[in-house]
Parts: sequence; C-alpha cells; structure tokens
Amino acid sequence: DRADLDRALEHGVDWIALSFVQRPEDVAEARKIVAGRAGVLSKIEKPSAIDRLAEIVELSDAVMVARGDLGVELPPEQVPIAQRKIIRAARAAGRPVIVATH
Repeated sequence: DRADLDRALEHGVDWIALSFVQRPEDVAEARKIVAGRAGVLSKIEKPSAIDRLAEIVELSDAVMVARGDLGVELPPEQVPIAQRKIIRAARAAGRPVIVATH
C-alpha cells in the first residue's frame, strides 16, 4: 500500500482516500506519509470508526460515508442513523463530506 501511495503522490494526485479507517492513528500515519502533498479523505466503513469519529474527522481533510460497507457491518436500519452522525460530525468540523453507495 505504501508503494502505491508513494507512486500516486509522485504523479501529483489531489486526494488520497483511506479505506477502512478505524482509528485516528490510521489517519495520522497517512498524513505523515502524504506530508501535505494531497488531501486526506477518510472513508468511514466500520463501527469502530464511528466510535472515534470526532478524532478521525479532526485529522481528516474530508470524510466519506461508505454506506455499502456500513450496511455490511451494521444492521441495515442503523445505516441512516450512522450516516446522519457522520455528516453532522464532518459539518461541525468544517470538513467536506461525501455520501457514497446510495
């Protein structure tokens, strides 16, 4: 993954999307590697990420609500609740938020 990340950064990508972020440390590690060369977008796909959402959002430049993966990890009726929580956290922190997989 690091080799792919380095290659992408060498080609001047604007954004790096981090899949399966579960802890703020995941985002912090990526930020060190990216070193300001691209924006860091955290994909929220796991319940463990929701448990530490405020910290993850704070370290991210943008956030993605990955509804499809959340629907695998959570009961379907909980996905809209999680989606709303993620959107509110991103907006409160002034971060762009993308909702994927409708």
